[in-house]
Amino acid sequence: MDKENVVDKEQIREALTTTAHHSSIYILDIFLRAVRLMRIPLSIMLFLWMLSFAMIRLSGALRTAFAPMCYLPVVSRSALCAPLDPSASQVPKWADFPQLMEAQGSTFEKLLAGSVGGSGLSIEIRKAEFATADLATLVRHSDLKSNDVLADLLSTFVKDAKKTARSLTKLSSRIGGAVDNVMAVNGYAMRTIQEAEKNAPAPYSLTALIPFYTGPTTQEVIVDTFTSAMDTFSVAIQRLILEAEVSLHNLDVLEEDLSSVREVVMREDVDVTAEHSELLGALWTKLGGNKRALRDTDRRLGLLKDLGDYRRQAQAHVVAALQTLNSMSEDMEDLRERVATPELIDGRIPLHVHIESIQNGLERLQEGRVRAKEREEDVMRKVLGFGTD
Repeated sequence: MDKENVVDKEQIREALTTTAHHSSIYILDIFLRAVRLMRIPLSIMLFLWMLSFAMIRLSGALRTAFAPMCYLPVVSRSALCAPLDPSASQVPKWADFPQLMEAQGSTFEKLLAGSVGGSGLSIEIRKAEFATADLATLVRHSDLKSNDVLADLLSTFVKDAKKTARSLTKLSSRIGGAVDNVMAVNGYAMRTIQEAEKNAPAPYSLTALIPFYTGPTTQEVIVDTFTSAMDTFSVAIQRLILEAEVSLHNLDVLEEDLSSVREVVMREDVDVTAEHSELLGALWTKLGGNKRALRDTDRRLGLLKDLGDYRRQAQAHVVAALQTLNSMSEDMEDLRERVATPELIDGRIPLHVHIESIQNGLERLQEGRVRAKEREEDVMRKVLGFGTD
């Protein structure tokens, strides 16, 4: 009885082992047949994916290479000859940080040098504004037939002078703010490029040899940071152009105010033979303002006489800034168009040149900012009368 039980257990164990073995072979055979049947579809899918990846990477080069063939009747209707989106054609395809840094440095050096004089002129105009307010009071209580009209015109001139002085101060502040903003973006660009260089795979490593690596390459990082830096600089230029045009408009309004005052004065037959720029000073003298017991009479008279000169100097300063900004705006458009064209392999700028140019550009902007602040402090001390004998 015991022998029969032992035989039954051995038979059962052998049967289970045989069943598991044949089942494994059967399942493996099904899997292998399925893989063999999927070999062609998987190969086609992988081929299409690799082809699309290569076409995306080489689309720009292929379009440039096939451009002469687009004049043929049949080829001209192909996708390679289809017109590009205008906005996509302006996207940079390569980076030129040395040129961008040179443009930023030369532009901001001129603007910072001019902004120092603009700050001083804004204070002079503001001081002349206060003197003109006293003149308006003097005219209103004078014996002139059009004393109220002339006083109102002078009051309008005071308001416009205040607006002009504020716009000149705002323009100088915006120039300094634009420099700081551009420096921050350039610093971020340099750190990003350095980090991309550090994390880039070795030329012959496994990661570098994988054709479907989806992470951004070092060149793509450089182009992205270049685009960001160029856009920031372009936006800063456009904003400064708007501020300069506002200042120029306010200065023109100030000139119109002076013309209106002169017309009223001449209708009054007042013997004012002074030039247009010294009209207010001559009017102050004619009405006896310099004979009154007013404090700082000579200083007020000098401010009124020099007001025309201050306005002309401020106008020249703003016009020079506008010329610099408009010229640089055109240069940036040329640079944008140039980097939007396909890059020549032999003309590719090395990575270390990009980093060195950004670093030198940052140092140049920082030094220019410091020099401008020092000159501005000197001008303020002179204008306000500090540190003078």
